[in-house]
Amino acid sequence: MYSLYKEMKNDNNHIDYAGLIGKYLVKEATAEEINTLEKWVGESDENKDTFNKYKQSWILSGINKENMNIDLNAEWATLSSKLFENRIEPAPSPKVRKLQPGIPLIFKIAAAVVVLFTATFFLYNFFMKPGTEKMMATNVIETETLSDGTIITLNRNSTLSYPKQFEKDVRKVKLTGDAFFEVEHNKYQPFVIESQNIEIEVLGTSFYVNAHEENSTIEVVVNSGGVALRSDKEEQIILKAGDKGIFDKKTGQLFREKNTDVNYNSWKTKLLVFDDTKLAEVVDKLNEVYDTNIEIINPEIDNCRITVTFDNMTIEAVINILRETLDIVIEKHDNGYFISGEGCIIESGMLI
Repeated sequence: MYSLYKEMKNDNNHIDYAGLIGKYLVKEATAEEINTLEKWVGESDENKDTFNKYKQSWILSGINKENMNIDLNAEWATLSSKLFENRIEPAPSPKVRKLQPGIPLIFKIAAAVVVLFTATFFLYNFFMKPGTEKMMATNVIETETLSDGTIITLNRNSTLSYPKQFEKDVRKVKLTGDAFFEVEHNKYQPFVIESQNIEIEVLGTSFYVNAHEENSTIEVVVNSGGVALRSDKEEQIILKAGDKGIFDKKTGQLFREKNTDVNYNSWKTKLLVFDDTKLAEVVDKLNEVYDTNIEIINPEIDNCRITVTFDNMTIEAVINILRETLDIVIEKHDNGYFISGEGCIIESGMLI
């Protein structure tokens, strides 16, 4: 806006057209000045466009910024009809207006320029400010790289909301569900995740967040770097690599403990490691990772234990390994698999 004002002062024999526009908008322009301004506007489309921008900003500066319940598109259409079209309408009747003592006309013009600056700011916020994007994962896992280089891997049935362009002092997103974050480091622009009653702040690190609304807790597992986990009660705990942070939704309390679940990120990596683990627990994790429905028909084999590693295998390959290792019956049906068979026999810590 300042550069435009400066250029206008230096053309057409040094006539201050920006000043004339300002005087016109505050209704201080004389008939002669209005005539001069009208001729200047009619000289080119560029001049007309410049005048329209000033008058547009002037009109929009009267919008109540706090009243956000307006229909901006309708408001814009209404305001556009008020802008300059073919010619400038002179002030109703030339009147000699007396200025208040001690307030020169130049100050009124300066005030008009300030209003134009303010209106430009409003215009940016109402019509030009970058919008919000929404990343959704329903039946498949989704991966997205944000504008700052941060990589988000979103698990099924999860949603992430984020701006197209982050603000200068903070990178803020909102999560529903669970996701793995690989945050690009920036010590001047912390990365903040909002989810229900907590806030997670990092500078640059990788970590997992499980914030499904149906769960009684929200969990944060740090893979590398450090994370600050805050509750709405203004409590905070610091998590480092290998830590798990837990927020109890019922009590509002925060807890920190060592993460003992080696498979917390298996939904993303497809690497599952089981060490003398109950079959029932193995089945639960397989259902989560492969989005399938494996059901144990005979509860006597729930406690059968197995030590095995599945590294990026198909569900069919996993089922075959379970069948051969535990000597159990596994039958495929439309929605998944049924597991049945005899109960496991344990001797000397070995499965036979």
